[in-house]
Amino acid sequence: MPGLAVATFGVVLAACGAGSEETTTTGTSTATTEAPSTTTTEPPTTTADTGMAFGERIPGTTLRALVAGNDPEADRINLIFAPWGWDDQVDFEFVASELLSWDGNAYLVGEAGQIVVDQSQAIGAELGIFAIEPWRSARDRFNVWATDVEPEMPVSWLNDGEAPFDLPDQSVVILAFDPHRFNPDLTSVAGLEVHFVGPEPPSRPAAGNPFANAVVVIDSTFPASGLVDVPHELGHALFNLPDEYVGQRFGFDGRTDLSSWPSCAEDRAEADEWWADLVGDVDPMVDIWAAEMDESGFPIGDPAGIAASVTVSNVDQGCYGVTGSLRATFDSLMNNSIPVLGSVSRKWAMQILDLWGGAPRS
Repeated sequence: MPGLAVATFGVVLAACGAGSEETTTTGTSTATTEAPSTTTTEPPTTTADTGMAFGERIPGTTLRALVAGNDPEADRINLIFAPWGWDDQVDFEFVASELLSWDGNAYLVGEAGQIVVDQSQAIGAELGIFAIEPWRSARDRFNVWATDVEPEMPVSWLNDGEAPFDLPDQSVVILAFDPHRFNPDLTSVAGLEVHFVGPEPPSRPAAGNPFANAVVVIDSTFPASGLVDVPHELGHALFNLPDEYVGQRFGFDGRTDLSSWPSCAEDRAEADEWWADLVGDVDPMVDIWAAEMDESGFPIGDPAGIAASVTVSNVDQGCYGVTGSLRATFDSLMNNSIPVLGSVSRKWAMQILDLWGGAPRS
């Protein structure tokens, strides 16, 4: 099975900078250029890391640090990237590290869907998970690892306890390279066994792992799609956030329960109970996104429309296409994979992340 060559995929985009932009339309990259040297937005401060070096292995395990500063003893969430279908482990770890956007920057995307360093070859840009809030401000609450152990099939490890790793509070992301050659119906997907269900305030379990695992398809025809697919699937696997696009894309699917905490309400009474205090609020991440687009020379075209699409309100037909049910925002990361969770889902995600004390990297 052919792997994904480093020369084909691209290189880490340090040159893209804090002012680079990202635009996404229904999960698809659109045009961007490198930003000027000045910017109105800044990624999280990067300082000298303490802890494990990049690539350092936890003794007696297959887990290597995918970012500097990991500490397996720290009170952090352990995010593990595992391969499926890759011929070259170096290529896999290289791609996995690019998909993180650990430096908080946008990464340029070329015509063939690869991450590129040369602006003249770019047709768009995307923000990876640690460039998007609340992950962006919570890097000290995560260790990020890579392994060379792969599941028998991409979905073999979806449920907690099936992956052969023994770190506390772990979520495994399987990057499945071109799995459609074997299963044309496979899409990116997250497991269902997540501890956090709401609407009660979240709490850490007395025992066991609170997170699910996820599969993210890396398609050789547009591998950079993983930049938006990883945060979407981890929205499910870490925070138990629902898909908000089901009814909008496919119509009503026949379910009897139209409630999915925190952003999909069965009726107005439930919506008022869940998010009335946030109506009119706009997730500040939209300002970071818009400013980076402006700085790069490719403004979003309709800033007011983008802001309106992520303003908390009561959107009819909810998440499942039934009149009278409601969702909190017209668009979001859990809908068309724009890099904005929306204030309702972001509030819940931040409550969960705050359960971990983290550990400073400097």
